Amino acid sequence: MTGTAWDAFWSTLPAEPGAALWDSSPELTAARHLPLFREHADASLPLLDIGCGNGRQTQWLARHFRGVVGLDIAEAAVRLAATSHTAPNVAYRRADLLDPNTVAALRAEFGDVNLYMRGVLHQLAPDDRQVMLTTMRTLLGGSGVLFAQELTERTGWYVAELLAGGARLPKTAGLAAHFDFGGRVAPAHDGRLRTLFADSGFDIVADGDIPLHTTERTPDGRPLELPTRYIVARASARL
Repeated sequence: MTGTAWDAFWSTLPAEPGAALWDSSPELTAARHLPLFREHADASLPLLDIGCGNGRQTQWLARHFRGVVGLDIAEAAVRLAATSHTAPNVAYRRADLLDPNTVAALRAEFGDVNLYMRGVLHQLAPDDRQVMLTTMRTLLGGSGVLFAQELTERTGWYVAELLAGGARLPKTAGLAAHFDFGGRVAPAHDGRLRTLFADSGFDIVADGDIPLHTTERTPDGRPLELPTRYIVARASARL
C-alpha cells in the first residue's frame, strides 16, 4: 500500500476521533492490548507505534512507556496526529519502514525498542511483508517486544459475507472499494499467523484470537467486531 494512497485517505477523512473504521476508543483497543504484552516488555525502552494513523492509541500508550514515537507512511496522518493527540513524551514521524536507510536511522537513534502494530501486514504485498518482518526484527534488537494485531483469512471472509449480505456498513464498504478490504489476501491462513512469525525469525511469547473493535455499527446497532489474531514476540537470538 503506497503512501500516496494513504495520504489521500487521511486528507479526506473527517478529523474527529472515530472517523476511521479502526479508530476506536483506546479503552476498547490499546487498553485491552496492553495487558497481553505489558509483563513481557521493558517499559523503559521506547515504544514505536507502527501505522499510528491519527495517534489516538499512541497518545494512550504514552502513559505506560518512557517515550512513544508514532510512525506512519502517510504525511497527512502524521500531521493530524501531531495536532490532535499530543503528549510530552510522544513524537510523530512520517516513515517508510520498507526503506533500509530509514530503518537503520531509527535503529541508530533509539537502539532496542518495543513495537506496537495493528493491521499493517495485510496491506502489504508478500515480498514487502517479508521486508517488514525483517524491519521489525531489526528494530526489536535483543530486548524489545512486539505486539501485533493482524487480520487473517477469516477476517476477509467475515467482511465479504457481511457486504454480500447487504449489510449497511459505509466505512467497511468504503475501505473495500478503495483498498480491497475484505478481498485482499491476509498475511496468513486462520490460525497460521504464529507460523508466519516463527518462520521469519521471531520467538513467540503469546498469541491468540482477539476481536478488532471498530467504529462501525451493525444494522441492529451493535458495534461491529471483526475476528483477528494477536502475536506477542521477540526477535529470535538464533539468527
